[in-house]
Amino acid sequence: MARPLKQGLDYFPLDVNFLKDIKVRKIKRACGPATVEVLLCLLGNIYRDTGYYFGWDEDTMFLVADEVGAKEGLVEEIVNKAVQVGFFDKDKFEKYKILTSKGIQNRYREAAKKRKEIVISDIYLVNDEFTEKKPSNNSDNEHNNSVNSHDNQQSKVKKSKVNKSKENSSSGYSNFEKLRKFYEENFGTLSGLIYDDLKYSLSDYGFELTLEAMKRAVRQNKPFSTAMNILSFWDKKGIKTLNDAMAESVAFERKKSKPVNIKSQPSAGKKAPDWTDEAKLIRAGIDTTGMSQNEMYYLAREKGLNDG
Repeated sequence: MARPLKQGLDYFPLDVNFLKDIKVRKIKRACGPATVEVLLCLLGNIYRDTGYYFGWDEDTMFLVADEVGAKEGLVEEIVNKAVQVGFFDKDKFEKYKILTSKGIQNRYREAAKKRKEIVISDIYLVNDEFTEKKPSNNSDNEHNNSVNSHDNQQSKVKKSKVNKSKENSSSGYSNFEKLRKFYEENFGTLSGLIYDDLKYSLSDYGFELTLEAMKRAVRQNKPFSTAMNILSFWDKKGIKTLNDAMAESVAFERKKSKPVNIKSQPSAGKKAPDWTDEAKLIRAGIDTTGMSQNEMYYLAREKGLNDG
């Protein structure tokens, strides 16, 4: 009796920059520190089970939550956010309730390429190029051809990278240098952590938005962390360009300059509602006299008072 074909993997490759991936960082920012453990658990189940996808329902949600020691609601929230940001393929999730992606399927293909046969369901494929290569009878020729093909491909990739580097490295490097110079002139000595923050911000938000956020922090006489909070605020508001940021500021100022209905104002001496930024700052012992709502918002975020 023939042995059943092994479908899943015993181990899977993990990119060394996994934690720096913008999708992972967005999920973690939205769902908290348990994100990484849940994502790794999901990837482990995907590669161990079928190798390239994982069925998603209430039972699997419970099993994952039980495995990592988290609440089912949190696991569901992380999965939904992962689908939203593209960590898992949205189309396959909505149609078939499975967790998969082009990257997962490509890594599975690479890890299982030495197997004689791989069973794949076409309807679950994200990448149309995911095809099984039949083993050749002439193993020596196959080996030699694969080596030559790899060398040729590697040569093309190297040339492409060199050409792309010549085109982009100059502008990318100068933009980072501009940010670093602005930081040192306005905030002080650049530490290793701030260096990384600048690199990530340039990559995630672009040069113009990062510089504008830093300028606003300087104008408010605030620390560099305020610039990071501003970028995070813009990201949540869907602001992607400098024009978007300027338009948001204009809209905010117009709203602030509208005449206030006297009848709607709280009576003198009445405390601000507990949920407001002003109330949170006052409870923290910070004088809010003369502060605008915008300033109180950013200061509350900077002090970590909005986490609760």
